[in-house]
Amino acid sequence: MQTILNFLVKHNHWFLFILLEGISFMLIIRFNNYQNAVFFTSANNTLGDVYSLITDVDNYFGLRTENAELLEHNKELAQEVAELRLRLNEAESLNALSKETIASNAKDNYIFNTAAIINNSHTRLNYFIVIDKGAKDGIESEMGVFNSQGVIGTVYMVSDNYSLVMPLPNSKSNTSCKVRGGNETTILQWDGQDKQHSYLVDLPRHSRFAQGDTVVTSSHSSIFPEDIPVGVIDKVEESIDGMFYRARVRLFADFSTLRSVYTVGHKGYKEQKELEKKIL
Repeated sequence: MQTILNFLVKHNHWFLFILLEGISFMLIIRFNNYQNAVFFTSANNTLGDVYSLITDVDNYFGLRTENAELLEHNKELAQEVAELRLRLNEAESLNALSKETIASNAKDNYIFNTAAIINNSHTRLNYFIVIDKGAKDGIESEMGVFNSQGVIGTVYMVSDNYSLVMPLPNSKSNTSCKVRGGNETTILQWDGQDKQHSYLVDLPRHSRFAQGDTVVTSSHSSIFPEDIPVGVIDKVEESIDGMFYRARVRLFADFSTLRSVYTVGHKGYKEQKELEKKIL
């Protein structure tokens, strides 16, 4: 013990130097957007490699081949469901179109992919999820992410091989939703409390909804296909100013046990956003 203490006393100036360097590095990253982005992307790639290795070992013992086949099959089913929903909506409003035209539009609207969760920091306040697919796999920021239970969130940041997903229970998350069977669109937001609950906010007082109603994605979402399950209303409250309602939604997805997800991208999303920028 005395030897260790003598060593620390003798070289204390080096330890002080390293400490000051570390503090300077942290300040540069925190208060400079460019350095913050570079560090975040590099750290994301490095951590992604580590988590990917850990996940590979875990998946080997968890029958990886069978899981991959199931994911691929479920991806195809999800795409078929999206196409059928789009066909139904198109058929109701555009009866003059032929079946071939409707089917073609459905297939051209969305692209699906599968991904595995390699890090899920669900214990943090504003946590993120890391998946093992990135730009090389066609993943882009603001793509939707869901699983067999329901909506998970949206892709927030992408590197070559990995992507950062912002889940529904995140203070920055805003998802366009509606009550199934209704037409009024509202926003789903997290209040920073329970990660299995979020809130439909600013619901007009004439809205027709009740406890037990299912919440799904709306047709106004430029990220998700319409009618993907989100959760169920388990409590209705007054807004703070008393002019609206807000509804607490128990989310279908269990964020503490996530292993695999699907990504979905609207092929016309970028074009739509570019057009909107011209008038906003």
